Amino acid sequence: MIRIQNVSFRYAACETDALHDINLHIHKGEFVVLLGNSGCGKTSITRLINRLVPEFFDGDLRGKVIVNGINTAEQSIQDLVGMVGSVFQDPRSQFFTTDTTAEIAFSCENIGLPREELRIRIEKAANNLKITKLLDRSIFKLSSGEKQAVAVASVYALSPKILVLDEPSANLDATATIHLMNILHDLKKQGYTIIVSEHRIHYLREIADRAILIENGRIVKELSGKEFKIMSNESANDMGLRSIHLTKVHTAKISVLQKNEGLRLNKLSFRYGKENEPLKDISFCANKGSIIGIIGNNGVGKSTLLEIVCGLKKIKSGKIFLNGSPVSAKERIKRSYLVMQDSDYQLFTESVEKELYPGIKSNSRLPEKGNKLLERMGLAELAARHPASLSGGQKQRLCIAVSCMKGADLICLDEPTSGLDYRSMNSVSALLHELADEEKTVLLTSHDYEFLITTCTHICHLKDGTIQQFFDVNEQSVHKIYDILNQKEDN
Repeated sequence: MIRIQNVSFRYAACETDALHDINLHIHKGEFVVLLGNSGCGKTSITRLINRLVPEFFDGDLRGKVIVNGINTAEQSIQDLVGMVGSVFQDPRSQFFTTDTTAEIAFSCENIGLPREELRIRIEKAANNLKITKLLDRSIFKLSSGEKQAVAVASVYALSPKILVLDEPSANLDATATIHLMNILHDLKKQGYTIIVSEHRIHYLREIADRAILIENGRIVKELSGKEFKIMSNESANDMGLRSIHLTKVHTAKISVLQKNEGLRLNKLSFRYGKENEPLKDISFCANKGSIIGIIGNNGVGKSTLLEIVCGLKKIKSGKIFLNGSPVSAKERIKRSYLVMQDSDYQLFTESVEKELYPGIKSNSRLPEKGNKLLERMGLAELAARHPASLSGGQKQRLCIAVSCMKGADLICLDEPTSGLDYRSMNSVSALLHELADEEKTVLLTSHDYEFLITTCTHICHLKDGTIQQFFDVNEQSVHKIYDILNQKEDN
C-alpha cells in the first residue's frame, strides 16, 4: 500500500536533513503508530504520504514514495485527495466552513460530487462514526473532541484508502480520546490503512499492528503490535515515550510551603453576556509554591478561569487576592503570565532567542538566564530559527520559557503538555517545580493524567461551573483524579 524507499528530506532554509534514509513498507489495512520525541521526524513522514512534503513544505527530497502503486513524485496533492485523507493536530487548521454538515460535505463538493451523492456520504460518515448529534451545528460551538470527530468525518466522506493522523489526541480530554479510539478501531475494522503520529500512546495499544520509533530523522526500532501492547512504562520512558499504562504511573512527592498565601479566589462569578454563568462562586486558597491542576471536561470554564485570574476577563462578582492583598485586573496583568493552549497566538519575533526578551527590561543577567532556559527546554540549538518553523511541542516549550523570563508572581498555563513528548513533559514539570521553589504560584489546566499526578500539588475539579472538589495530590488521591478524567460529564 505504502512504500517509502531510501528517502531523505531537508526543509528549505535548513542546514540539516529532517529525514535520513527512511525505508518503510506499510501494508493494506495495517494500523501503524509513529513514535518519537517532538521534532524527531514523525510529522515529516506523514507529510511524505500525503505529499505535503515537498509540494507544500518546500525542500530537497531524495528517494521514492509509492502510495497505492503510484509514485507521488509524478502526482500532485490534488491527485492524492481521494486516496489519502489527512487529519491534523489542530482540526481548525483544516476547516473551511462554519457549520458541521457543510464541513463534512466540503471535500466531496470540491471534487464535484452530485447533491444526492453528497447527502448519502454525509449520512454514512455521521452514522458510521456515530456523530449524528453533531450534524447541523456551529463549528465555533464544538468542543475540541467534537471538532476532531468532524475533521475525521470530513475526510472519511471522501472514502480514501489511507488515513494519516498527526497527534490527534493532543487537545482532547479523556472522554473525547476514548471516542477517537473507538472511531479509529471501527475504521481499522473497515479495512482502512491508518498511520498515526502520537505522543500520548496509551489509547492506541489495543489497536496498533506495528509501532515505529523515530530518532533524529531515522527509523531506529520497530515493535510488533503485541510488543507495543505489553511494553512496560519503564521501557517506554527509557525510549523517551509517554507511559502506555496510565494506571501504573506513580505520583511525585512534592513539598509545599505551609505558610505565605499566594493566590486566593473569593466567590468569583462570570458570565458571557446574558447567558447562564459558566463560573459560579469559585473560591479556593493556594499557598506560595502550590501547583494547582484545574480539571474537568471540555467547556466547563477551565480556560476562562485562567483568563480571569490573569486579568484578561472581567468578573461579574467576587475578589482576587495575590500574596494576601486584593489585586485589580490591571495589576493582575502585570503580575501574571498566561501560556495559552494555542502557542501561535503568543509568538511575535523573528527568532526563538528574541522571543524571550520583548517587553522585559534589559539587564546583564538576562542573556545567561535566557540561554539556560533554552537549554532546559531543548531549544538551544534552535535559537536562530523562526518560531513559526518549530513543531507544536517546540512552540509550547518556547512559550513556557518566555513565562519564566517575565518573573511573574503567578504563572498560568492552559494545556501545557499538548504536543509534548515524555522528555519535554518532564522538563516542563521540573521547571514548574523550580518556579514553585521560588515561591511562585502556578495554575494549569490539563487533561493529561500522567502530567497532573507527577507535577501538581493540588487538584481543582470544575463541573457545572462550580468547584466540585479541591484536594491534595498523593498516592491515595490519584485514583480519584483518574476517575474524574475518565468519567463522562454532561456539560
